[in-house]
Amino acid sequence: MMLSDNLSTRMTAILLAGLAVMLVIGAALLVWPQGRGEGGVRFYQLPRPSEARAIIEAVEASPPAVRAKVVKALDTGVIRTTLDEGFPPLQLRARAADASDPGYRAYRQALGARDLRIDIRRGGRLKEGALPGRHALRLSVRLADGEVLVLRRRAPDTARQFFGRVSLAAATVLVVTLLMVALAVRQTTLPVSLLAKDVVRFGDNLNAKALPLRGPRELRELSAAFNTMQGRIRGLMDERTRMLAAIAHDLRTYLTRLTLRAEFISDDAQRAKAGTDLAEMSQLLDDTLLFARQDAGRGDGARAIDIRRELETLVALRFEMGQVVLLAPEAAGAAWASPLALRRMIDNLVDNAVRYGGAVTVDARPLGCRVEITVLDNGPGLPDAVLETITAPFERGETSRNRLTGGAGLGLSIVKALAQGQSGRLTLANRPEGGLAATIDLPARPAS
Repeated sequence: MMLSDNLSTRMTAILLAGLAVMLVIGAALLVWPQGRGEGGVRFYQLPRPSEARAIIEAVEASPPAVRAKVVKALDTGVIRTTLDEGFPPLQLRARAADASDPGYRAYRQALGARDLRIDIRRGGRLKEGALPGRHALRLSVRLADGEVLVLRRRAPDTARQFFGRVSLAAATVLVVTLLMVALAVRQTTLPVSLLAKDVVRFGDNLNAKALPLRGPRELRELSAAFNTMQGRIRGLMDERTRMLAAIAHDLRTYLTRLTLRAEFISDDAQRAKAGTDLAEMSQLLDDTLLFARQDAGRGDGARAIDIRRELETLVALRFEMGQVVLLAPEAAGAAWASPLALRRMIDNLVDNAVRYGGAVTVDARPLGCRVEITVLDNGPGLPDAVLETITAPFERGETSRNRLTGGAGLGLSIVKALAQGQSGRLTLANRPEGGLAATIDLPARPAS
């Protein structure tokens, strides 16, 4: 199953994508330059060329007696300002920017003929534009009186504390947002998932309970509409079953009369053929009525069944009928199902296997909380396209409709309906060595 097929995954991906886009836009608005090319938000960068010139002119204009106080007053922001007698030595892993750096010319033009040096990280470049970039470390300018004013970026304690709190708040908001997204997705998709399971349960059992009206208004309305549809389908199925039962009852009356009258046919051969046709018609009526009842969800009570014992009884009866039906030596298992439904399923599958496959082997395997009962034959099997449709009512592997080569096409449909009525399923597959494998999967006997 692809993750994109999951409703929760899709909703989570959409919400997280929207959150990511929102964060990217917010970050872009914070750092994007604005105004006359000297705007934008800076984080611990050297002053722009115009700002550096204003600072230097202010220091130069101050009298020597108060210059130290002016420098101290300037040394309060994100730029550390100091006065030295000469240019400070280069820091480790730093170099002096030169004319080849894109942003050097802007500082040179702003500061005129003053002797200056811009220290940048080794391997970095001084950016061109309003901001010198994160590689710029320090700006040193010799003043008119010979002293060197050093401007160095730094993160003041208040700024560090502020951004620390901002980072903590952002992380908290992000975590809370993710939790809210997860909760919203779960609250939205959980009712849908439960609704889907309830709908599947109704598909297996027409007598399933009505869907509970839960979740948001749209889902409650959908559940109510489904309950209405469920009631109508159940009513239609009940009506169909009653109609088929009535038809079968009336037809059986006529069949009984015809059977009695057939006894007066003088020709023995014709009397025998008429008796065979009437018997087949009676069987067809029984199959149709049984299929209608099982398809409508009618079934006997389930109980624990020893599968091997059932198969041994079946093999003995088939032997008396002259049929070659073998029991796998290792067959075992205990199912939880209706005995009558189980016998009818196995009998139908064995009848098909004997009719089309000759020698038949029955087997059973416990698989955890399930039990698999398999009927194997040595016949020609079925085309793959037929395997997908063969369990539909009145569907046959061969289309001649000849009663000598097959039934009415209800046998596998009855098995499928019976299996579903016992919380199981029927699977048909061609065997690699040839022949058909019909498998009934049923719940295992609960542990006592």
